[in-house]
Amino acid sequence: MKKNYYILYIVMLLSSFCFSQQKSLDSIISTIKAPKDSIAFDKAMVKLKKMWVQEDYETALSYEDQLLALSKRINYNKGTGDVYNQIGNIYNLTDKFLKAHHYYDKANIYYKISNESRGIAIINNNKSTIEQKKGNLELAINYLLEANLHFERMNDSLILSSTYNNLGNIYSDLDNDVLAEEYYKKSIALKRKTKSKRLGSSLNNLALLYIDQNKLDNAKALLFESLEINKKNKNSHSIALTYNRLGNIASKNKDYQKSRKYYDSSYVVAAKAQNKKIAAIAKQQLGLIAIKTKDFKKAEKLLTEARIELKKLKVNPLLLSNYQHSATLDSARGNFLSAFGWQKKYQQLADQTSSNETAEKIELAEARFNSEMEQLKLIDQQEKKEQENEKELFKYRIFTYSSLGISIIICMFLVHIAKTRKERKQYINQLNESNEVKNKLFSIISHDLKNEIHGLDGTLNLLMDNEISTQEFKEIVPLLANRTHHTSILLNNLLNWSKSQMKELNAKPIAFDINEVINSKFIFFKPKAESKDIKLKNELDSTMIYADKDMFSIVSQNLIANAIKFCNPGDSISLVSKEKEEHYEICFEDTGVGIATENLHRLFAEDTFTTNGTQQETGTGLGLKICKELIQLNQGEISVNSTLGEGSTFCITLPKAS
Repeated sequence: MKKNYYILYIVMLLSSFCFSQQKSLDSIISTIKAPKDSIAFDKAMVKLKKMWVQEDYETALSYEDQLLALSKRINYNKGTGDVYNQIGNIYNLTDKFLKAHHYYDKANIYYKISNESRGIAIINNNKSTIEQKKGNLELAINYLLEANLHFERMNDSLILSSTYNNLGNIYSDLDNDVLAEEYYKKSIALKRKTKSKRLGSSLNNLALLYIDQNKLDNAKALLFESLEINKKNKNSHSIALTYNRLGNIASKNKDYQKSRKYYDSSYVVAAKAQNKKIAAIAKQQLGLIAIKTKDFKKAEKLLTEARIELKKLKVNPLLLSNYQHSATLDSARGNFLSAFGWQKKYQQLADQTSSNETAEKIELAEARFNSEMEQLKLIDQQEKKEQENEKELFKYRIFTYSSLGISIIICMFLVHIAKTRKERKQYINQLNESNEVKNKLFSIISHDLKNEIHGLDGTLNLLMDNEISTQEFKEIVPLLANRTHHTSILLNNLLNWSKSQMKELNAKPIAFDINEVINSKFIFFKPKAESKDIKLKNELDSTMIYADKDMFSIVSQNLIANAIKFCNPGDSISLVSKEKEEHYEICFEDTGVGIATENLHRLFAEDTFTTNGTQQETGTGLGLKICKELIQLNQGEISVNSTLGEGSTFCITLPKAS
């Protein structure tokens, strides 16, 4: 009966306290009227925080609209950010992460407007806690690093020491030991500087990292320092934890007597502070040491006591370790059947734990999904409400925006028309060029190529019909060879010209001596040159160039053919080369009829230009145009000098071979 009265008294006391807090908050709110009352507003926020810290979430949220309206009325942007931040904290603590994130984002907007760096940093820190809870450690790191940037600018060593420690913990969970160590050291340095009472915690964390890395001496030095600080601050939890880790180091060093001493100390401190988990761990580790020192009876007693406690606490990972140690104990005593029993229990618990964890993850995922869907609905409703409040303002803006939009559309339409016209003009030009290419191609095929093939066909038909004798055929063979050479050059030029029009020509440069090409061309043109009594002179030195060999072959073939075409009997064609700094100049010199000055600029023009040779040889006008394109594709140039009645010199420049 007395117990019931006591509980009723506690409930009444708490209710009275909460009512007192509300009354105090209402009293402060009533004094906030103007921008100068921002200090009173901050006091109200302190009262609001006390409510949700004491888990009176509903009451705290009931003041949300009132405080938001007040902060906006007095134009206190930092205050608006503070309200949104505290609402976000409430939803964060109740695991409504999506809604918490939504309010943190709103707070961030107002902190940015008021240039409140501390507020922005706190928001990033709060978002980091959400991501840690959700298991998104990489994202949590990003938020913490962003928070640190702001805290560093403000030189807030106290908060920085805490966020550095948190970063160390996250990087440790991600097995990134290098960064974990870096941030633990930063945290320790700042905590030393600020003489923080939580220095022992960071020292313990770094020591644990060193133990995992087997840097036992480093870990031991940190733990001794941590122990001294924790004793000074009377932090029983940290003292018990420090003794536990010192025992672990001693055990790793096989100093079981010292290890037992540390674990005994850990157990005594933990038991006194009623920290059952650390006490059970200490007992279990003492049992393991007893196994290693072959004190099997004591080991069994300690492991049994630890097992009973761990079952009550439902700490399955530690209970699994207990089953393993028990199996080790029975194996050491030769009781293999019992050891097998412990292994079986271990497997059953491991399977059950795995199954439970999977089920919990599924349930948690479903719960979070349902919670977030519900929060999305609430957020959607709230956004609709905000949109309705802004509708009136939107009506006044609609005319301006509409006018501006129409103007932009008209401008875009006009630009589109101008662009379309320009594109149409380009298409028409391209079509005209294509038609010119087609007409030129058909003209060459129907006239020049047709005549050459018909001439060859007619001669062969006469031979087949025995209308000319073998002797007569032998006499016209040089003529047929000449016509065939001409047809070959024509086809080659036609093919390359077509490719150039279709933009399909690509150079494949190699290093070679141009004498190889020129010698083969002189052999090719020897019959034609002899038939016109023209001398071919190769005065080239060894000339190594870097160019497409096939393209150079086409160029030299065209230039030699042109020179023969415009030479009279007794004339000569000479090839000479001059070495420049980075290229060679190769010149094709003839003593032929030359070219009129007014026609020089037409030789390489887009429009084809052709005249008959000294023996009325015809051409397509494509040869020199193709020469220019091929030389340019090989990073070279082509030029011509000519005097009417004296001859012409065509010079090309091409890169030297390395």
